[in-house]
Amino acid sequence: MTIRYLTAGESHGPALCGIIDGMPAGIKICEEDFAKLMKKRQSGYGRGKRCQIEPEKVEVLSGIVGGKTTGSPISLLIRNADYENHKAYMHPFNEPSAEGEILIPLPGHADLAGAIKYGLDNCRIIRERASARETAMRTALSVPARNMLYSKNITSVCLIESIGGAESRVDYSMPEAEIKKMVEKNGEDFLTMDSEIINVWKSLIDEAKANKNSLGGTGCVIFYGLPIGLGSHVQSNRRLDSIIAAAVMSVPAIKGVEIGYAKALSEKRENSTDGIRYDSDKKLFTRTSNFAGGLEGGMTNGQPLVLRFHMKPLPANSRSESVNLKTLQPAYPESYRSDVCAIQAACIVVESVVYLALANEMA
Repeated sequence: MTIRYLTAGESHGPALCGIIDGMPAGIKICEEDFAKLMKKRQSGYGRGKRCQIEPEKVEVLSGIVGGKTTGSPISLLIRNADYENHKAYMHPFNEPSAEGEILIPLPGHADLAGAIKYGLDNCRIIRERASARETAMRTALSVPARNMLYSKNITSVCLIESIGGAESRVDYSMPEAEIKKMVEKNGEDFLTMDSEIINVWKSLIDEAKANKNSLGGTGCVIFYGLPIGLGSHVQSNRRLDSIIAAAVMSVPAIKGVEIGYAKALSEKRENSTDGIRYDSDKKLFTRTSNFAGGLEGGMTNGQPLVLRFHMKPLPANSRSESVNLKTLQPAYPESYRSDVCAIQAACIVVESVVYLALANEMA
């Protein structure tokens, strides 16, 4: 059975909606599962004011009855509280007011390419859909997939590796329980094992905010308990590396993906393959290391899946030159509300889209 999903909605429209089809019946889900995850997506030091005004309450419209999936399509709704302030130019039927027009495309965003593709001189329509606000719905849609995999003892942990070039100390070889304990001890501002990097990151974000700038970073999601053989080597589109990379690169502002220690491996001059052993007591195969990050030949190999990704600085705070689409004269885009740093939110979103991809492989 194939699990597929779609989302719809604009950043400042009435609501975001989503539908996921192919989830098996009988998966236990409660309201708190949605609430806890949506709160995590809004957490992190350096987030913008939008998080403060959007409760991101998930409404279930179908597919879950009595706290269990029914096997039917699951449809979800997240209302946009800020729609009230944008009705004048985001109403489905009323003529949009000119105040909502965005005539100067923002470099680094979808504005220019989208406006040219769809023959527009108002970037508002493009920006509303290209916004990372859409990832709130993909995060919500991951709840059934997460719970399905949790029931099979598949779990995960998110980590921030670096912000603005300042790297934390990370040890992926530590047991899952110890990593989670260290992350929880360091609080909700940063998902990190390294308590000593927190003040450095805060200072960098504060400085960027004061300068009306933004910061990118590197994040990591590790999945535990995956069986050997998810994915396949037989066709390129069935390789799990390809599937996961596509899912991660679909998240706005993500510009690079690594499975395991890809960059480090490319620079090594000695043997870096992961030796194979067999534990006769536990009757399972183990490895001497995990440089491959849990994937070989397009398939899981039984080791933790280590997925790393790189996020660029968000473009809303930049002052790069642009062009007015109506006059075709040089111009600078207006600044608009934005996060200073959203790498923590990106970790949760990346984790979500990969859960959806893994659930499809397990279905």
